[in-house]
Amino acid sequence: MTLLEMQADVLQRFSVSVSLGQCQRERAIAMGMIEGKLEDHYAKVWDSAAAIRLSNSGKTCLVGVESNLGFNCFKRFYVGFNAFRDGWSRGCRRVIGLDGSFLKGQDNWTWFIDNLVADLDLGAGNGLVVISDQHKAVADLLPNVEQIQCARHIFVNFRKKFTGLELKSLFWEAAMSTVEGDFLATMEKIKKITETRYNYLMARKPETWCKAFFSHGYACEAVENGVAECFNAMIKKNKEEAYNHNA
Repeated sequence: MTLLEMQADVLQRFSVSVSLGQCQRERAIAMGMIEGKLEDHYAKVWDSAAAIRLSNSGKTCLVGVESNLGFNCFKRFYVGFNAFRDGWSRGCRRVIGLDGSFLKGQDNWTWFIDNLVADLDLGAGNGLVVISDQHKAVADLLPNVEQIQCARHIFVNFRKKFTGLELKSLFWEAAMSTVEGDFLATMEKIKKITETRYNYLMARKPETWCKAFFSHGYACEAVENGVAECFNAMIKKNKEEAYNHNA
């Protein structure tokens, strides 16, 4: 209900004229009674973490805090499911996709990657592929990893600057090239259209988004992070459905 709708409803029901400011304050009080205060929700984080640990032995669940005026304030939350860790060690390809991850700040990325390295026993990243936007934390904590950029993200940024169906087709032709010669030939076609577009793509480290330059033996030919994006879309959809059901 909007403030104007609330104002009209009060006038109709009780024949009392109230201001929009009064409606706003009363609505805030009502929402607090229904949903609880934000501080109350955050206060339950530690109980939630304890319940998660009890539900599955071997699960990693960490609550990150920061000190503020002598109090420990919630900052971040990490969960590493035991089934996920077992599945990874028993037979998953040595490929990790980091996408749809709304982490803000280098510190949070470092904290997350550091916990992930410990959880999955990744060491220095030998024999591992990470598909991401080349987060600095990945290179710092997994120095021997092979980082692959999501070609779709590069194309989206490319399309913001340059348009045209021909360029779209040539970009994906270059990204999907399996030998260096084919990649270079396609890039020359782009260069003939305009050297600006050619220079833009070459500056984006094509060895990290063209299939021709990927190392052998990883069983990974993905040039984009589609699997991670699909997973993120599904958990987001389920979260929204659960929220609407509870509401």
